[in-house]
Amino acid sequence: MLEPDAKPLDLFGFPVYSIQCRGGKARVRITIRFEDTAIGKSMTNQTSTVQKRIPRRQRLIEVGMDLFCNHSYEEVAIDDIAATADISKGLLYYYFPTKHDFYIAVVQHAAEQLLKETEPDLTLDPLEALRQALNAYFAYVEHHAPVYLALLRGGVGSDAQVAAIIDSVRQTYVKRVLERFPEEIRLSPSSEIAISGWVGFVEATSVAWLEQRTMEREHLCDLAITAFTVVRNWLITR
Repeated sequence: MLEPDAKPLDLFGFPVYSIQCRGGKARVRITIRFEDTAIGKSMTNQTSTVQKRIPRRQRLIEVGMDLFCNHSYEEVAIDDIAATADISKGLLYYYFPTKHDFYIAVVQHAAEQLLKETEPDLTLDPLEALRQALNAYFAYVEHHAPVYLALLRGGVGSDAQVAAIIDSVRQTYVKRVLERFPEEIRLSPSSEIAISGWVGFVEATSVAWLEQRTMEREHLCDLAITAFTVVRNWLITR
């Protein structure tokens, strides 16, 4: 017959049983899996709940991306978000206390996505890498035209939090471009001003392009490259 020892075998608290056999006692460890216990199941369920919260929040942000890509901020109601995500408004408020909080999360996600998709290929020639990044940029803003136009036109984009996200994206682009210049040009105060102006030019032309659609994306990219070449040559020769 198996009988538990008076003391556990080790710090983990696994029960140790003794069995009588010829020649003395033989010690046998019988391991009970932690997750099979009542406490273990409870903690496992709590962990699963935490793990599920991250995908759900991400899913809500993706729903927001779809909605704001086709409708302005003012046109999207909390009811629309909840209905599209197939959840209650109460659960939506659990993740995002207000519609504005939800919008900020969507804008932040869009900014991170844009920067990721336009990451330059450092193995390419600098100008070719820039062209590739510009093509990716124009493709992205074309796909997300409504929210992109709303942000750059003002409106909700004038919100301090949204403006900070947009400015952070601009500064990242300025830094990426300057990193490909020689150090003496990169550290020049006028270089940051010049490249910031070029980034503004790209934004302005992309807005006009999305509104008018009077040229092909390839030609828009050529225009941006031509403008950059002018700025680059000015920085090199000054």
